[in-house]
Formats: sequence, structure tokens, C-alpha cells
Amino acid sequence: MQFFDYFIEHNRYLNIFGIITILVIAALFSRKRSAINIRFVIRALGFHFLVACAVLKTSLGITVLQKIADYVGRLYQFADEGAAFMFGNLLNAESPWGFVFAIKVLPVIVFFGAFTALLFHLHIIQWCVAQLNKLIQPVLGTSGTETLCAIANSFLGQTEAPLLIRNYLKNMTKSQMLVVMVSGMATISGAILAVFVAMGVPAVHLLASSVMAIPASMLIAKILYPETANIKKTQQQAQVTFATNSNNVFDAVAQGTLDGVQLAINIGAMLISFLALLAMLNCGLAAIATYLNSWFGLALPQLSIQLIFSYVLAPFGYLLGFTGNEALAAGQLLGTKVAVNEVIAYGSLVNMGLSERAVNILTYALCGFSNFSCIGIQIGGIGALVPEKRKWLTELGLYAVFGGALSNLLSAMVASLLL
Repeated sequence: MQFFDYFIEHNRYLNIFGIITILVIAALFSRKRSAINIRFVIRALGFHFLVACAVLKTSLGITVLQKIADYVGRLYQFADEGAAFMFGNLLNAESPWGFVFAIKVLPVIVFFGAFTALLFHLHIIQWCVAQLNKLIQPVLGTSGTETLCAIANSFLGQTEAPLLIRNYLKNMTKSQMLVVMVSGMATISGAILAVFVAMGVPAVHLLASSVMAIPASMLIAKILYPETANIKKTQQQAQVTFATNSNNVFDAVAQGTLDGVQLAINIGAMLISFLALLAMLNCGLAAIATYLNSWFGLALPQLSIQLIFSYVLAPFGYLLGFTGNEALAAGQLLGTKVAVNEVIAYGSLVNMGLSERAVNILTYALCGFSNFSCIGIQIGGIGALVPEKRKWLTELGLYAVFGGALSNLLSAMVASLLL
């Protein structure tokens, strides 16, 4: 009886239908439906559940994630020390001017850019990726190349992770290339993770989502584009390269700082332009609704892109177990993430007044770069490493966004079953 009560509580039984729905949708859009490896799908889905249970239901997993989250929080405090020297009391969010994104968040990106560059120079990131690859690659049976990149995307950005396998990119199949792209879309970088923590998104669930995205992204990618080519032995045995572009720790910090500055400027500029364009679009939609109401006697609500997406994607909100306004809010956030970006979606999430459980679950659904603007980022970043594959990148761009969004939703469904 308790078994049934558990699944009825929070409508968890709908999460099972949600998982099935996501897999069916991926299969319907598969490029080679007849070639889908059912054994791989079952193995990857089982591994996804195993990882989720390890990080969310075991005392060891919860403790480890909480410790890492605490350390991330302390790193954020260290970043504040540097920002306080530059901006003084403007950094204080409790002041009359409140939380200023450009002052409170963007400096964190600069610090984390330097910090991750330092970890990369010291081979710490590469070592972590290599150890995880030894664990995951034999379980899933995927090539070492794509597995390495999928894991690295949980630590690095979607253009930095392919650097670990740059020597293998030219020999990759389309199926493997899609894994590289989807795993990039389904994860976030360490620097961006710090931004979301600063905004108030729960760090523990951001970290859990990053780990769960590894099997989820590979599962969805291999359904969307199953492997049919013979994989070369060299790709099966691909190893992490420990080469770095920095000469010493000071050079690494300097390069990382400059990269962080560039990233912070890009994020700030994109937020300004996207929010402005979104406001302009919403103004036009509202005017259309007003016109239709006055001329045809309709009673349309004040239209906005968020409202439209909330209804279009609300079914996924219900499958996550939400009801009423929370289901509509979930649809709105999912639409904002794909159409605009995850930064704006998370900004809306922390200010919506949703329940703690809803915030935690939606953290998984939004934890990825899967939006239309990132297609250009991948084409530019990965295309620079392997120009001969740029055509593939353009062909698979929309598939990568689609696959990344499905991967995040899959993680959210599994997390909802366990939380």
C-alpha cells in the first residue's frame, strides 16, 4: 500500500508516463529508427536511474554533493572579495538598490574563468574526466571519444570540452558528433553554475543535474541518431590529453581571467538584447490581442511569448507532476529556456514564488545550454577545431537543441520520481 501511496503522492506516477513520452518523442524524430539499439537504451536508462539514486537517495551521494555545494558557495564568497574591492558597497544586495546582476553575478564569471583555467593547467579537471570515463565508458559501451566529451561537458563549457578530444574529432561519425553536441547542450559550465548559485538556484540540484546529464544526453543522442558505422579502435581507446595552452600557473590565471571577462561581457550583452527583444515582441503580441478583442469582441488575455509557451509546453509540466499554475509556470520556463536562454529562465524561476519541490525539479529541467543561440556557439567553437565537419554541425544544430532539451526533461522526470 505504501508503494502505491508513494507514486500517488506529488503525482509521481505521471513521471513514469513522462519518461516513456520523452523516449517515444526521441524515437519518432530518430534519423534511423530501425537502427535504435534497444539494449543500449535499457542500459543507459538504467545507468541514469542508478546515478540519480546515488546522488539523491544515498547518504554518501547526498553528503558528497552537499560538500561540493558548500565549496562552490565558498568560492562565490571568494569572488565577492575581489568584486568588493572594485565596487564597494554596491555589492551589498541588502542595500536600497538591491541585487544588481552586473555587479553581483558577472564578476563571479571572471573569477571562475580564472579558477577553472588553473585547475585545467594543474591537470585536475583532466584527471577527474579520465576517472569518470573509466567508470562510464565500459558500462554504456560507447566510444571513448564521445564518452570523454560527454563527461567533460559536465565540468567545462560546450566549446571547451571538445578540446579534450580535438585529435579525434575529424574521424567521428555523425552519431558520435551528435553526442558531442547534445551533451554540450544538456549541461552547463562550472562558471555558469556559479552564476545560478549566486541567483539563488539550489547548488546541490545543479550539481546532481550535471552528473545525471552524462548518461541522459548520450541516451537521447543515440536514439535520435543511432550508431551504424564501424567505430575505429583508436576511438574506442581515446584517452584524455593533459596538454594545456598555458606556460605556468600565472599564465593560466591570466588566460582564464580574460576568457572569463569575455564570457561575462557576452552574457551581459545577450541578456540586454534578448530581454529588450522579448519585451518588444510581448508588446506586439499584446497589441494584437487588444486589436482582436476590440474589433471582434473576443476576450483574449494579454498575449506574451511566455504565456504562449506556458500553454504549449504545459503538458510537460503536468507530466512532471505539477498542477494548476505550477504546471503553466513550468511550461513558461521551459519555453523561455529554449527560445531565449537558461539564464533568463532561472532568473524567472527564483522569483516566481513556487514551492521548494517545484524549484528543485525545474532546476533539472532548465540545467542546460539547449537554446537556439547556442547552435551558433557550437558551430563556431567546434567548427574551428574541425572545419571539415562544419556542415555536419549546421545539419545537426536543431537536433542538438532538441536532444539537449529532452535530456534535461528526462533528468527532471527521474529526479521528480525520487524527490
